[in-house]
Amino acid sequence: MTLPPEEVETVGSGSVARRIYAYTLPGKDSKPWERTVGGTQVSGTGLIKVGDTTKADVLQRIKQQLGTAYPHLEGVTLLLDIEAQRNDGSAFRDHDVHRALVAKGIRKDAEWFEATVDEVQAAIVAVRNGQSYDGTRIADFGMRPEQEEAVAATAGYYRSHAEDAHAPRFLWNAKMRFGKTFTTYQLAREMGWKRVLVLTYKPVVQTAWKEDLVTHVDFEGWRFVDRESSPDDRDAAADSADPAVWFASFQDMRGRTADGNIKQHNEVIHLIDWDAIVLDEYHFGAWRDSARELYDPTESEIAEAEEPDESVTEDDLGLTSRHYLYLSGTPFRAITNGEFTEDQIFNWTYVDEQREKEHWDATADGPNPYIDLPGIQIFSYDIGGDAEKWAADGEFDGFSLNEYFKAKKLNPRSNSIAVGAYEFEDPDRVYEFLEMLRGTLPEQMKLQIVGGQKPPFPYQAPVFAQAITHSVWYLNDVAACFAMRDALLKHPYFKTFEIVVAAGSGVGMGAAAKPPVTGAIDRAAVAGTGSITLTCGKLMTGVTVREWGAILMLRSLKSPETYFQAAFRVQSPWSKRLPDGTVRVLKDPVYVFEFDPNRALTLVGEYGMRLGALGDTTPQEAIGELLNYLPIFAFAGGMMTELDAADVLNWATTGIGATALAQRWNSPLLVNINEQTLTKLLDHPELLEALGKIEDFRNLASTAEQIVTSSKLLKKAKRESEDGKLDREQKQEQSETAKRRKEIREKLQKLLAKIPVFMYVTQIREQALKDIILGVDGPLFERVTGLSVEDFKLLNQIGVFNPIHMNAAIYQFKAFEDASLEYADDPSVAHTERPVGLWDRVLQPGEDIEEVLLEAEAEQGAVKVAVANGDNAKAKKKKRKRKKK
Repeated sequence: MTLPPEEVETVGSGSVARRIYAYTLPGKDSKPWERTVGGTQVSGTGLIKVGDTTKADVLQRIKQQLGTAYPHLEGVTLLLDIEAQRNDGSAFRDHDVHRALVAKGIRKDAEWFEATVDEVQAAIVAVRNGQSYDGTRIADFGMRPEQEEAVAATAGYYRSHAEDAHAPRFLWNAKMRFGKTFTTYQLAREMGWKRVLVLTYKPVVQTAWKEDLVTHVDFEGWRFVDRESSPDDRDAAADSADPAVWFASFQDMRGRTADGNIKQHNEVIHLIDWDAIVLDEYHFGAWRDSARELYDPTESEIAEAEEPDESVTEDDLGLTSRHYLYLSGTPFRAITNGEFTEDQIFNWTYVDEQREKEHWDATADGPNPYIDLPGIQIFSYDIGGDAEKWAADGEFDGFSLNEYFKAKKLNPRSNSIAVGAYEFEDPDRVYEFLEMLRGTLPEQMKLQIVGGQKPPFPYQAPVFAQAITHSVWYLNDVAACFAMRDALLKHPYFKTFEIVVAAGSGVGMGAAAKPPVTGAIDRAAVAGTGSITLTCGKLMTGVTVREWGAILMLRSLKSPETYFQAAFRVQSPWSKRLPDGTVRVLKDPVYVFEFDPNRALTLVGEYGMRLGALGDTTPQEAIGELLNYLPIFAFAGGMMTELDAADVLNWATTGIGATALAQRWNSPLLVNINEQTLTKLLDHPELLEALGKIEDFRNLASTAEQIVTSSKLLKKAKRESEDGKLDREQKQEQSETAKRRKEIREKLQKLLAKIPVFMYVTQIREQALKDIILGVDGPLFERVTGLSVEDFKLLNQIGVFNPIHMNAAIYQFKAFEDASLEYADDPSVAHTERPVGLWDRVLQPGEDIEEVLLEAEAEQGAVKVAVANGDNAKAKKKKRKRKKK
């Protein structure tokens, strides 16, 4: 048979564009093989055909080769399809790849090779780069623009501060999927570093750090050392002239042997003069309390280990370095606490990523590297007008999803997780919630909006259909997960989904919980249905499930860092590269479905305001840009409305009414009860005596002394313990100390709860409240609170009251007070048109409350930086003395 001219394969010349391809066939793909190279025996399964073609569509060439045996290529698996061009622009042939494979000891029969796909790809990479083939380096991609910018900015900062008295520190505030490991190694190349130590609170990230170093062609000759490396490998890496990267966890580094010495496998680390120490997942030290929400309760030991009660300091580790690099996706507290100045931070946020994705010019700059990073949309649903019934008892929390989905084990002594072992407190309520998700409640069926279209519900609207196929539902505890499983299995619609519970001790720790989820997704794909993963913390940190397109937030999370760490789980890329080189994106956008009527707006508002603190924009501008790429749609009163920056900013600063106001004035953030403030308190016996006259503070002196003494002893015990952990008695003591600290905080909160009463009674509105108390209305304050003005003054000097949060709470009170005095037909003068007295400052007309608060945080942070620098100098002096000894 004669082929049409356009289908004839030509030999071509060096200037003709070619593609290298690899494929396998039924029968070939299951053939076992083994080989011995040097002293190493390797075995595998499957033969691979490697060829080249001048055709743009390699499948046409494969059809020619296979003839009539596979007319529609049934069963043929295309493994690789890559442009056959060297870095100098010249073309190479399949024969070049064949020679590289054979030189490695890989056997072939004609063009069929006993090899893995990674080995073939590594051979192609080696030929393309003109390098020798080692069989493992399959990656040769370059840096994206933002990665190049991060390396340039950081290297420039380090070089300009090389002569400083203290080693320079730099922070990468870079969201997930920035490529922190690869970019860190590129920075090491740029700086010429030979010895790099990576420390992390999360040992699970070790795989990513190792893979990038051993698989990318740029790092050939580099060594990777971790806890599992042999003593010989450790010594060889320490003595070699080749660059080496050490990976260790903070927990392991802090641990000591029974006699108080450094662990043997860590001894070499303390002898090396480090070029750089990299502190990965730095936010786990900066917001350890809220981060624990991301863990399954059955993984409390992991949460405790990965988020120690005290941040590990340079002095604790006993290490020195010429450079320090901090990495985090959500380091807001480190930034707002002033640990880093503006020129010490490189920012790459979700907004930056989505902006680049939208404005990328493929014609001028080539394929869009951000194309498969989906955008996020938040849909917030008001469960019902009587939602406040499910407020947590005794708390000013307002609506609580944890209460709404409260469940229990029917037999507390049983370990059974069988269907029926758990149940919700109100199964009918949960059934109605599932019906709401489908938009099938009677009142939902009647809903109409402009244009006659019903508002979209997660499992009803076609717009959500693709993303919701595979979703994760985030609940509060193990009981709620299993009770929800049973509710879904009984439901006529949801029982068609593959339901998997990634909760409890039975499904493994950390990444071990992932295989059942991927198995459920695979079964759903075959059946043409979908999957629902139920979790209360597992898979919410350090693990990626690419198929997840939606997350249902069915538990109460209070910090924006924790909330967005969970939300970004569904923002992982999922795409397929087609033979013509184009990319087909398999999910975009992805969705966060929110069911707390207050939370989404508040947290997005706070997240946006903190983003505003990172740049030159105002909070409202930052929130406006965030909403451009992270829109919020709020469903309430039968309407689905897209919110703007003013809506979100107003919600974040003034709350929703009396409930939010009460919550703000009962917040533990208003008072600082820590070792430092309690120590200062003990230095003022006259103040303790005065406070002791108030019923709630009768035993304050002894309680404060117990806390300070216990805290110091526990920190010392943790540093000196073999594994960096406390024993059972010490943990009990730690728990008791935390309870005592909480008691003092709650008593001070009771005192502060009288402040709104004082604000209401006093007639002065335009002076700072602290000035009113100290100079104008002192007697009134003493009558309302029972505390003398002089004692109040001392408490302020000690730092017991947090001025930033006090300013915010007072602004909220006055905004709510003003709003309650307005009439629709005759509104009073808005508070923004006159001075507003806050806690320790006055907000002038035209000033933005968020800018004032962020400015105050920066001022507070600057003081902390100055103190920290002084402490570092002392610490280094101590270390030098230890080294001499």
